[in-house]
Amino acid sequence: MSGPARTSVQDQLMRMAMVIITVSIVLSCAGSLYLTLKSDRESLDSNLLNSAYILAETPLVRNALTGQAPQEELAAFLERATDVPTIDLILVADTENKLYYATQPELVGTVYAGQAQMRALEGASPYTSDETGPLGSDHSAYAPVWGTDGTPAGYVVVGVYTRSMAQAVASTVLRFLAIGLLTAAVGALLAMRLSRRIKDTLLGYEPAAFARRFLQREDILEALEEGVLAVDKSAGIIFLNDAAAQMLSLDRQSVLGRPLREVYSCPTMEQVLRTGQAEYNVPLTPSQEIRVLSDWLPLSEGGAPAGAVGIFRNRTEVTRLTNDLTGVHHLVEAMRAYTHEFTNKLHVILGLLELGQPERAQQYILDTSHTHQEAVGRIVRQIQEPSVAALLVGKTSRASELGIRLILDRESSLQADSPWLSPSACVTIMGNLIENAIEGLNQSHREPREVYVSIRETRESLLLCVEDTGPGIPDSIREHLFDRNVSSKGPGRGTGLALVREVADAYRGSIRVESAPDVGTSFFVTFRRENRLGEDLDCTES
Repeated sequence: MSGPARTSVQDQLMRMAMVIITVSIVLSCAGSLYLTLKSDRESLDSNLLNSAYILAETPLVRNALTGQAPQEELAAFLERATDVPTIDLILVADTENKLYYATQPELVGTVYAGQAQMRALEGASPYTSDETGPLGSDHSAYAPVWGTDGTPAGYVVVGVYTRSMAQAVASTVLRFLAIGLLTAAVGALLAMRLSRRIKDTLLGYEPAAFARRFLQREDILEALEEGVLAVDKSAGIIFLNDAAAQMLSLDRQSVLGRPLREVYSCPTMEQVLRTGQAEYNVPLTPSQEIRVLSDWLPLSEGGAPAGAVGIFRNRTEVTRLTNDLTGVHHLVEAMRAYTHEFTNKLHVILGLLELGQPERAQQYILDTSHTHQEAVGRIVRQIQEPSVAALLVGKTSRASELGIRLILDRESSLQADSPWLSPSACVTIMGNLIENAIEGLNQSHREPREVYVSIRETRESLLLCVEDTGPGIPDSIREHLFDRNVSSKGPGRGTGLALVREVADAYRGSIRVESAPDVGTSFFVTFRRENRLGEDLDCTES
């Protein structure tokens, strides 16, 4: 059952941006709204107080209250004053609270029933107060009207209704909401563009997917047998896998970030950085034991040089595997053993001549020549493929030096240009099997010390057989006998039989192994036509 899908980076950025924008807008709008409303209230109070004070100081108002001017003239004057948008009501009353003027004409002559005017009747300076008057809830300014004798003749009320104030507040809030929504839209657009830019920077991947792919590629580079080393445009090391560190004998943790020239001299790399041209198959010699071939490739970013990457191959290992696969190693060893044996015989002849026994030296030469001609002649007559015949001659000499008798089956035969195997493939199989038998016998003190070799070629099949009288194969390694690095002869061995298996599989052959403790081991490698099946032939001396 799959888990919930992860939110994309674009959605995450959008959500985060919207949260930040919303919180910012709420805080800024709340603060700005508070300050704006406070400023509006202060401005309203100042306007009301100034208006009430000016009206209270108007001679026409004082004269009307003292009976020196008609009320109609006062009404005409004040009606023009109420046309101001920020003023909803104007009241003029005498000291008995009798209204001489009101915004509603039907209230003229009635008694003002409020209590906030009491301070004005006492001669207080203009002030503001909230009260529910005859025309509803209002916020008003009160100012006393002074008579000619210096005593209060009445008062003036200038105010606005609470509903008008509420409408002003609502209008201000709506303006701020509109600004907030516009800001949110702009922020969302910018967040979307930012998220797209980030995703483009990550090559279209989500951050989690990008990190996963990055780690996967790191693991792939670490798993390579080839060494990989990358430097930036200033030749500083930015990547080094384990294989490269081993080949160049470097410590990964200590060299990362350092200039390559400080830890390993490589003029080719500097040339690649300078010219931007790749260099291939450049030999390196990190140590006396290791030979490395390197390829240096320039790196670019947006068309501009960004560094270089080096790919290293262990030439020593490649050369060794090539020799094993082609059989050159076995042929060289065989010829070396043959030369060594021939040198020993020359020393015997020289010694007999120095001892003054030319007759015995002559007889030794004749006997040796006869034995050699018989052994070599038999191999050459039966094995017509030159490279395989040379291998058997050399292995016979090598076995003889070690006190081991190598016997070629008298029924063995192999024609030149055999259709079953290439000469190099045949040398690889026979050379590794014979060498494996000789080494096993050389580590054993059992008698007799013999290796039997049989090569049976017919029109329908080819059998390659090697038997020895050695100690046998331990049960602990028999199941993994053809795996690399598995051997009973110690560490650093176990390649020969693996190569035998690879060559046999390549030519669609089969391998059968028989082994018994203190009896010996037999290897049968058989190649047949696909339409013929049968049992392996015996591998014994005729």
